[in-house]
Amino acid sequence: MKHLEIVQYHADHVALIAGTDVDFGMPVGVACEECGSMVDLSTEINVPFVVGLEREHMTEANARQLLLEVGIVPPPVMCSRHEGTEVFHG
Repeated sequence: MKHLEIVQYHADHVALIAGTDVDFGMPVGVACEECGSMVDLSTEINVPFVVGLEREHMTEANARQLLLEVGIVPPPVMCSRHEGTEVFHG
């Protein structure tokens, strides 16, 4: 499973209160944990609100920070060359 899919899976299980500021200002370029090449984390992740069917859009970088804020460890950042080689138990 790709890191983006894992982050989206966990984000689907976090609910926000409407009006929550989810811009943590996280950098969207992060180094691969294997080789150090830059990985783009600007892809949008959707997080549901507590009430209703609306969803908040945020970058994967901010979604990773949100997961940390609620106690969920996000998967390691891996470039396309190394993604799928890691074992992640989240």
